[in-house]
Amino acid sequence: MSRLNQLAKSMVSNWAAFATSVAVAFFLSPFIVHHLGNTAYGVWTLVISMISFMSLLDLGMRGAVTRFVARNHAQGNHQEASRAVSAAFWLRIWIALLILVVSLFLCGLAPSLFHIPKELQFAARGAIIFTGASFALTLSFGVFGGVLVALNRFSTVSGISVSQTLLRAVGVVTLLLAGHGILALALWEFVVSVAANATLWIACFRAYPELRISGGRPSTTLLRQFAGYSFYVFLIHCATTLIYYVDNIVVGAFISAAAVTFYAIGASLLEYLRQIVTSVTTIFMPLASGFDARGEHGELRRLLIQGTRLALVIALPVALTLYFRGHTFIELWMGQQYAQISGRVLQILLLAQVFSIANFTSGNIAFGTAKHRPFAMAVLAESVANLVLSIFLVRRIGMNGVAWGTVIPNIIVQLFFWPRYVCKLLEMPVRSYLWQSWARPVLAAIPFGVACYLTDRHWGAADLSQFFLQIAAILPLFVFGLVIFFWKEFAWQTRNTLSRVPHLFARK
Repeated sequence: MSRLNQLAKSMVSNWAAFATSVAVAFFLSPFIVHHLGNTAYGVWTLVISMISFMSLLDLGMRGAVTRFVARNHAQGNHQEASRAVSAAFWLRIWIALLILVVSLFLCGLAPSLFHIPKELQFAARGAIIFTGASFALTLSFGVFGGVLVALNRFSTVSGISVSQTLLRAVGVVTLLLAGHGILALALWEFVVSVAANATLWIACFRAYPELRISGGRPSTTLLRQFAGYSFYVFLIHCATTLIYYVDNIVVGAFISAAAVTFYAIGASLLEYLRQIVTSVTTIFMPLASGFDARGEHGELRRLLIQGTRLALVIALPVALTLYFRGHTFIELWMGQQYAQISGRVLQILLLAQVFSIANFTSGNIAFGTAKHRPFAMAVLAESVANLVLSIFLVRRIGMNGVAWGTVIPNIIVQLFFWPRYVCKLLEMPVRSYLWQSWARPVLAAIPFGVACYLTDRHWGAADLSQFFLQIAAILPLFVFGLVIFFWKEFAWQTRNTLSRVPHLFARK
């Protein structure tokens, strides 16, 4: 299979997994909120946020596994790949045991820390334990997902993800219709995790039959090699986890559990936006690692420019729709009571999200080439500033202050650090990179953005079907903008396609 075909297959499979996840979340979220109520849903969100913080204990090992396996597999060194995977699995089993202990500690602390109502405290404690157990299991077996990614088996990983999403959704609907609450949801999540991770284990060894897992303690030399790569990945993971999940914790601690629901609805739409782009850009990391190993620096520069463009072309129509019409969408999707509050949170957070998405490709290149140390320092400083500002501003302007506490540091890092760093890394001019990769897609999106604004003011939507039809009606303006600002690329692709037509008929 050619490199282009492999990339296309990986993107399609990732998009299929993402589309399934978004479709399920789209229809399931209002159902869960309305069946649980604002307070119970807020508690459920807090449980997930607390457990998500323990993903810090990953210590950056999945990224290290992907890099080590990708390089060693390409060189046919299966013994070294097996040693790396065995070491990561051994470490993660011990970390999983620590997660279980921390979960038991949190189940006693959480009810008083977040002012959880008495009638929900038992369920909250049980939900923390089962959710923690699910995460411990997923963390341990996630090593084998890293192996599949290193082998570019994105279709396999996506297939398991789709099955897990659908199985989880069926259980959630059944349990809520039967009158069960967050404790039953957490127990079902554990059952689904067991099934998904068992499948992941089997798929890994089918894809890589030369892989051998040993149960002994890894050598000190191998642990040092892991630490050399993983330490800064760990710092980055700590910082990004803090950035993405601290907001719900701050809202729950300083406002109320019910307020978390309003904040989480707005923030969840950004999570879907990130997933849209990540489903494409995640394949760039092993690709960058391969280019770097072969010394193909020109290909790395091309990957940076084309990958950044692709990320923005995918993200901008969604981001502009959410910014100008987010409150309308939330009203039609979740209900009128959430429209203004959640919509305002969404608008604030979007200000920085576009800059962050523009640097997704840069981040994957930094990881793939093992040049992520400066990134770790920058994002760590951002996370600390995020926490301090969020706590400072929530006392003064409430929920919106938490959002601004996230946005301000993020814009500074994404706008002033990343472009300079990645251009220095790949030895290319900053101005040329920003024009080719950032400015042209943004300029192409302006007509669509104006149309979104005018549509929301003068063409109201009665329901979600009409809302999406309106977006479809004005989307050609974005395509028109792309043709204008990428005319040379479109002309070259058209000539290239037409040149193949006679050969196709000749074959027939």
